[in-house]
Amino acid sequence: MKRSWYFLALGVLVASILFHQLLLVIGGLLLLLILLLIDVWGTFCLVNLRYRRSFSQQRASFGEEIVLTQVLENAKLLPLSWVEVSDRVPLALVFRGLSPHLIPDGGRAIIESLFSPRWYERIARSYRLRCLARGVHTFGPTVLRSGDLFGFVSRGQELDNREQILVYPPLVSLSQLGLPARHPFGERPTPQRLLEDPARVCGIRDYQQGDELRRVHWKASARAMRLQSKVYEASATYTLAIFLDMPPALSLLDLGESRELQELAICAAASVADWGLQAGYAVGLYCNGMLAGLEGGSALPETLPVEQPRDHLEPQSDIIRLPPASGARQRQRMLEALARVESHYGKPIEAVLQTEHPRLPFGATVILVTSSISETLLSVLQRLQRSGHSVCLLCVGQVPVTTVPGILVQHIGGEGTWRAILASFERGQDTADSSA
Repeated sequence: MKRSWYFLALGVLVASILFHQLLLVIGGLLLLLILLLIDVWGTFCLVNLRYRRSFSQQRASFGEEIVLTQVLENAKLLPLSWVEVSDRVPLALVFRGLSPHLIPDGGRAIIESLFSPRWYERIARSYRLRCLARGVHTFGPTVLRSGDLFGFVSRGQELDNREQILVYPPLVSLSQLGLPARHPFGERPTPQRLLEDPARVCGIRDYQQGDELRRVHWKASARAMRLQSKVYEASATYTLAIFLDMPPALSLLDLGESRELQELAICAAASVADWGLQAGYAVGLYCNGMLAGLEGGSALPETLPVEQPRDHLEPQSDIIRLPPASGARQRQRMLEALARVESHYGKPIEAVLQTEHPRLPFGATVILVTSSISETLLSVLQRLQRSGHSVCLLCVGQVPVTTVPGILVQHIGGEGTWRAILASFERGQDTADSSA
């Protein structure tokens, strides 16, 4: 409090003593006591006051519910009459049983909680969040405010406690995308012999007449002073190479594309990848977008499994590349990448197709998910088809679907399809809540 209040209290005490007024003595002592209490609370209210935010899980499937827990601990002898906690949270997640207050930017919300912790008391409160938005969602920072019992003095402290949770894209059946459940990408040919996989080199041998130039191992040839050829592992594994087109953010209006169409394209890529892995395919992912939440040190340092080298997922390049593989680890990597993918000024998808064409295993099925088709893109796809790859084009939005010789073209819908997928997840959660 200001010194003038203390001078006033001391003046009342001096006057009460001079004039022998007992009531003034009591009033001066009470005023002095109140001023001391206000200063004590104002000085020590935020000392040893700890706040912690935790989640039931930091990765969630689309439509899943997670629990956000706020823990406030007053680790001192001084009780606090009030503590206000203002925690910034993403507005995209749905809070059940709670209506957060919006802050001016419109994309964030704030939870205001009021606590009254006694001495050495810990208080916990929990909220349920429904994850109906794919991506990286940031929580924090948090502002703590407290003060004296009478509300004359208050102090604030901002905690730099940003945390992130990751929500995977929705996985739906192929029938929900308008694709046939049986052979959605054409008939799968039965291999008459084991195929050699150019992506898996198991050794070298002397060059033989008829070997292709791309088989020549030039470094080994220079060391041996004669031509050496690579030996590939034999493989009868069917391969799906999924290419996802993410146009630059500022070009969405020019293309007439909405955020909903992008989410539908990501959902389609994730669902096709999940279907392929369950069907025993080796599945790869290639995209001209960027990975959000990895720049400058991710808040989730365990983004990839320890066993997986980071050069398999290239967030710093202008291509997101996951080479074909199978199994649960590959599924986790693909969901991780598709949960983080965002638009940026990367290569056009036809350039990505041309770059990755030499690395694709022979006979791989190429699936392109896009919302814009150009003559250049069709020319690249036909070149892939002529080189021995089956090609399927999955169109998103109001793209005019034309018949392309040798290429299977399928339309998976637009904004209406995406809204129907969202509604199915909302209904599924409501049904689970009612049965519980």
